[in-house]
Amino acid sequence: MKSFLSFSFTILFLAFLFYFVPLTEVLRALKETSVEEFIFAFLFYGFSQLFRSVRWKLLIKNISLIQSFAMNSANIMFNNLLPARTGELSWFYYTKSLRINMSYALWSFFVGRLYDLMALFLLFFFSLSVAYPLFLIPTGFLLIIGLSLYKVHILLPASGKLGDIREFLKREASFKLCLSLYSLSLLSSLLKFFSLLTLLNLWDAFSYRVFLAFLGGELSSVLPVHSFMGFGTYEFAFSLPLKLIGESLKEWLTLGFVFHSFLLISSLILGIPSALYLTKRFS
Repeated sequence: MKSFLSFSFTILFLAFLFYFVPLTEVLRALKETSVEEFIFAFLFYGFSQLFRSVRWKLLIKNISLIQSFAMNSANIMFNNLLPARTGELSWFYYTKSLRINMSYALWSFFVGRLYDLMALFLLFFFSLSVAYPLFLIPTGFLLIIGLSLYKVHILLPASGKLGDIREFLKREASFKLCLSLYSLSLLSSLLKFFSLLTLLNLWDAFSYRVFLAFLGGELSSVLPVHSFMGFGTYEFAFSLPLKLIGESLKEWLTLGFVFHSFLLISSLILGIPSALYLTKRFS
C-alpha cells in the first residue's frame, strides 16, 4: 500500500508540474546546464558524500573509509530509488554483512541521521536570521544541544535496556565526537548546497531565499514519507518555503526539478559501483 501511494503521488506530481510548468520550459532549464557546470557540481556533491562517509567511519570504527563511502553511496542510491523510504533497509543489510552488531548499527544510524537533521535546522534558522535576527536564538540553542549530546546518558536509568544504552553512550560518546559529527554534517550540507549554486549558476543571485529552497528539499530526505525516486516530495519541499514568502511557485518547481534530477544522476554514478563493490566484497 505504501508503494502504491508513493507511485500515485509521483504520477500526480508530474501531472501537476507539467500543468503549471510547460514541458518546454523544463527541458530548456535542463539544457541550460553546461557539461562544465555539471562536472563542478558533481565534484562538490562527491566531496559532500566523502564528509558524510568520514562521519560514518567515526561512528563505526571497525570499517575502512572505502567501505564507509561505498555503504553511504549505495544507501543514498537505494533511498532515492525505492519508495516509502524502504531504501534505508540497505544500511542494515550492509552493516549486517560486515558483521557489525545490530545494536551498534542502529545506534550509529540514529545518531548520524540526528546530526543531519540538527545541521539542517541549524542552517535553516541561521539563514532566516539574515532577514530576521531573532532566529539567532534557536540557532544557538541547536548548536548547544548538538555539542552536549554526549551528556545525555546521565538522563537514562542505570538498569534494564536503557541501562545498557546508558553504559554504551557513556563509553562511546564524547565532546570531541559530537563536535566532529556536527562539523562533518554541516560541511556535507554546505558542499551539497555549493553543487546547487554551481549547477543552476546561482552564485551571483545567491541569497537566503536560495538557501531556504535547498534546505526545504534536504529536509524532505529525512522525513518518513518519500515518493518514487523522490519526485514530488523533493520539489514541493524545495519550492514551498519560497511560495510562503511570496516567490513564484512555477520558477522554484522548475529549479527544484532540475537539481533533483542532478541528485538522482549523481547518486547513481556513485551508488552503482559502490553497490557492485560491496556485493563483490560480501560474495
